[in-house]
Amino acid sequence: MKITFNEVTKRYGDVVALEKVTLEIAHGETFGLVGPNGSGKSTLMRLLLGIIKPTEGSVLFDGVSLDEKGWIEIRRQIGYMPERVSFYDNLTGFETLQHFARIKGGGVSNIKDVLGKILADEALRRRVGGYSKGMRQRINLAQALLNNPALLVLDEPTSGLDPVGVRELYGILDELKSVRNMTIVLSSHILAEIEEKVQRVGIMKEGNIKATGSLEELYRGFNLPLRLVVMLREDGDKRIVELLKAEGLDNIAVKDGSLVTDLPRDKKMRVLSCILEHKDSFSDFTVREPSLEEVFFGIH
Repeated sequence: MKITFNEVTKRYGDVVALEKVTLEIAHGETFGLVGPNGSGKSTLMRLLLGIIKPTEGSVLFDGVSLDEKGWIEIRRQIGYMPERVSFYDNLTGFETLQHFARIKGGGVSNIKDVLGKILADEALRRRVGGYSKGMRQRINLAQALLNNPALLVLDEPTSGLDPVGVRELYGILDELKSVRNMTIVLSSHILAEIEEKVQRVGIMKEGNIKATGSLEELYRGFNLPLRLVVMLREDGDKRIVELLKAEGLDNIAVKDGSLVTDLPRDKKMRVLSCILEHKDSFSDFTVREPSLEEVFFGIH
């Protein structure tokens, strides 16, 4: 499903939650949405789900707007995994999914198609009240997939999960996406977690999307510096620090035998060439792109 926001503004009285947001999410794309509290992220998610309508502008789903007759059919193709969801603790996992399937107008066959990839038979026979946080997130994801959605919206899907649970959940999503080719919109405040999981990201602040693109496009577009880390040999720090300062680098930190500094892209080859002339001063070095978190804080 292709999603298009055309100059979308959303107001609540005098409060402007979103202002002239233009965004396009391609069919089959995994798109990450990041931003602090109050950035308009939740409002944009509600528009994606059709819970609210824009004050100005339009939101199109495969070319269909929220005001057109075809919207009802489009809505049936959207799956939603909220950050928090309440279950009836006395129901088993299977009974819980039966309940959601009835709400969505589906049957048991829909459940069976989803379950094999997400929940084991043994877990389905247990009451949800005895589920761990990871198991509750799995059944939360399962209910979002019952209608075989063309668009899957995930709001903080790994909230409360330990590292193993995070890896398992993203593994399930990767497998499902390879089979179904659905469009996924993922909202998260854990930037390091999603940077390898999305094809593009939208960074929101103060009701606007400040930047969109792949991580590579964001790195280049904002000309953020690379990060240089040099593992120093004994007494090598003074020579390397002096060398870097001579090249105009001044944001230099040395701790526990490692030197870290920002490396402007246009100085990369010159600086590395100079470092390599002093191999007796270091044992190794790495150059890496900035993280999504560094991109986020580099955008004003």
